Amino acid sequence: MVWPFSKSKKQEASVDAEANRTDEQPGLTNYAKGQKFLLEDTKPKFNNESSSMAAREQERASLKEAWSTVDAKDFSIEKVLSIPCFRDAGIGGFTSMFVVGSVMFLYHKNPSRAANWGVGGFILGSIVGWEQCRMRRRRSFQVAAMAKQTVAAKEKPMLNQVKNIDTVKKEWGDSSQNGKPWYKVW
Repeated sequence: MVWPFSKSKKQEASVDAEANRTDEQPGLTNYAKGQKFLLEDTKPKFNNESSSMAAREQERASLKEAWSTVDAKDFSIEKVLSIPCFRDAGIGGFTSMFVVGSVMFLYHKNPSRAANWGVGGFILGSIVGWEQCRMRRRRSFQVAAMAKQTVAAKEKPMLNQVKNIDTVKKEWGDSSQNGKPWYKVW
């Protein structure tokens, strides 16, 4: 049986050829197969030493050039909904718009005043929802980074030798000699 996600030998050979090909920079000379190399061992991809004024002027984009890159497809539903925290900000904004507009309508009995307050509630609720979501995301990324640091800093228990192995064997041996299992307390 052939798996649909397995590569054929021709595909593997073409992938290996592309991986081994170095168009921009030659391969490392002191590299052996299976050896890990550090980032310092490789050449930088970009030249950060461009100090000429002409190069800096070309990098700057004018407002007209930036506006020409904006397309109507950038505002499609799929693109807008893929923005992190957009959904939370929208839900918070519409909720606060409904609550503030309803309360103002019930209190003043004036639909135009309630609509104005509703729009203000929508803006304020959207800002609050956006900031709360961004704060939660930032905090989750910080927790993930701390977890990575903690795991990296931990000693690997399987690599260290077990100390006091004789004591452990003695304790386990004593519990089985009593004739009663260790999990029965009575």
